[in-house]
Amino acid sequence: MATVDLTKGLPGVPFGGINKVYRVSNRLDFSKVNALAGDVFRALDIKANTKVYGVYVKIVTPEGSAVTASVGDETDADGWDTSVNLNASAGTFTQTITTDGYGADGKIYTADDTINLTVGADIDTCIIDVYAKCLDLN
Repeated sequence: MATVDLTKGLPGVPFGGINKVYRVSNRLDFSKVNALAGDVFRALDIKANTKVYGVYVKIVTPEGSAVTASVGDETDADGWDTSVNLNASAGTFTQTITTDGYGADGKIYTADDTINLTVGADIDTCIIDVYAKCLDLN
């Protein structure tokens, strides 16, 4: 099982100021970076003192065969979404729900962390967008 950093050094806070709600996003293209079952992909950088309200995944290109993934962080591999269908129709969104680990009220990150995607099977076609709705607590 590999851990692959696809964050591209993206900034965690794309604005100046405090007490602002913002969104971070990243496109993961598995036609360029193939994945094996169990691989962990770092999708988004989350900076210290950030509240994340929810994480969303949009299917841009489906995998073409049945496969799911979980979305979490370094503490809980499926805290944000326990099962994302990577073969859903293009345009399909998934989101954190109340039964997910962090779904009831989000999570406050007191230290730098990442939002990660763990794939359940080998994939080589899927393209997804990963989003997080955040609040700067600095």
